[in-house]
Amino acid sequence: MSRLFARFLRDLRGSISLNFALCAVPLLAAAGGAMDYGRWNDAHVQVAAAVDAAVLAGTQELVESDGDGEAALAVAAKYYETVVTGQVPLSQNSVVFSLNDKKTGVKATGKATIETSLLKVVGLEEIDVFASSASEAVEADYTPGNPGGDLEVSVMLDVTGSMCNDGEGPCTTSTKLTGLKQAANKLVDTVVWDDQSTYTSRIAIVPFSTRVRVGQDGAGTSAMATMAGMPAGWTGWYEMCIDASGSGASETGGNWTCNKTQVQKYSNWKVMPCVTDRFYNSSGKFDFTDDAPGPGKYLNAHDGSRGPTYVDSTNTKATSGLGNKKTDPAEHWNYDDTGYCYDVANANEVLPLTNDKTNLKKKIDGLEAYGATGGVLGTSFSWYMLSPNWKSVWGGSSQPKAYSLLKDMNDTGSPKLRKIAILMTDGVYNTYRGWKDQDINVQSTNAIAMCAEMKKKGIEIYTVGFGLNELTAKEKAVATAMLKSCGTDIEHFYSSINTAELVKAFETIGKKVSSANIRLIR
Repeated sequence: MSRLFARFLRDLRGSISLNFALCAVPLLAAAGGAMDYGRWNDAHVQVAAAVDAAVLAGTQELVESDGDGEAALAVAAKYYETVVTGQVPLSQNSVVFSLNDKKTGVKATGKATIETSLLKVVGLEEIDVFASSASEAVEADYTPGNPGGDLEVSVMLDVTGSMCNDGEGPCTTSTKLTGLKQAANKLVDTVVWDDQSTYTSRIAIVPFSTRVRVGQDGAGTSAMATMAGMPAGWTGWYEMCIDASGSGASETGGNWTCNKTQVQKYSNWKVMPCVTDRFYNSSGKFDFTDDAPGPGKYLNAHDGSRGPTYVDSTNTKATSGLGNKKTDPAEHWNYDDTGYCYDVANANEVLPLTNDKTNLKKKIDGLEAYGATGGVLGTSFSWYMLSPNWKSVWGGSSQPKAYSLLKDMNDTGSPKLRKIAILMTDGVYNTYRGWKDQDINVQSTNAIAMCAEMKKKGIEIYTVGFGLNELTAKEKAVATAMLKSCGTDIEHFYSSINTAELVKAFETIGKKVSSANIRLIR
């Protein structure tokens, strides 16, 4: 009986082994599927992200390189390879990049697979983690001239004497100045769209040197009253130099010396229509705000004061040098018989925000270079042009829009408004209040502080250094550090050695600014 039971058990074990063998394949397939699915999901996520990022990077390069397709494809391929190689164990990788049909973006096609593990028991050797045909490519694209919102762009242009071939000036043409005009005109063509029906794009031009001109000679009374609180005319006793020797200089004070003066009575002198930095004698500091000009917040005038009536940007009245009597003659440099703005040509008057390409290009083409590098003042005016606090100053269609729109999004997911400042200089800042030969470290620190306050308001800042290699090692280091700090980030800083590179920098910035609507298409 026991032998029969043992034989029965042996027969039963055989039956169980057979049943287990029959079930093993689907069980292994199920287990392998779960394991390989996890591996597939991880690889799929990584490769898909790499492809998306690569086509976006390639399209960005297409914008910045002025349509250089080879450069764009090289950037896309390198980006993809860097992200995937060594990170994802692909058994097959035939992903390739090409330009889309409109040549306005980069697309990805091909296949990437991973090798299976347990799924091999059912004959599945590898599975796709990415597969894209020509008709179903992953693609990025940009729309030229339409970033999905309004644009306000202020362009600060260095028109100091160093922009002339002789380094002194004045000049209206030179290697540097002609290149600058070409670059700025191309920026206008790129940024100011022909169709302004849906979104508007406007540019302001801020030429700067020793001073900033806000009106024409003899006709700047309204602007000077608004910005500096200066009366249109002045009558009084003035100590005039009647014998001088030496000469002034464009970038430096020169060796001009007055040998003899004479006090005379003058009538109906006109205000000079140039302004200088907003600076307070009492505290010895710049004003790092975009407050509207007015009592206690006026800009200084031509000579760095508001004389002969006031001592500085405040309403602190002067107590001497008023010119009310012969024994107390004035020595100001804010009025003369013609209302002439020294160091700054009439053509260099600032131009507030406009989308009139003709006027913008006329302004750019007429620029004259002369004077010293009052870069903090130029930076300030690039802000004032964009500040809604100054809308009553600029008026009409040149009024800047509210800061709040920078954070509001429209239906496309883009900001309703972008405010952008482009700061260009070929030198180190050495002038304030019209006074040359100032400490370049102090002026650079003041410029950085001004930029920091602009960025707090949401203004995007690009900086362009032009020919900084021509400076001394110390000046170059100070200027470069300042421009890098002023920019929104290091990608917003451009260093141009020659005019060709300057033109390229402005082209790139223009495309970044006006073709920012780079999008992913699936």
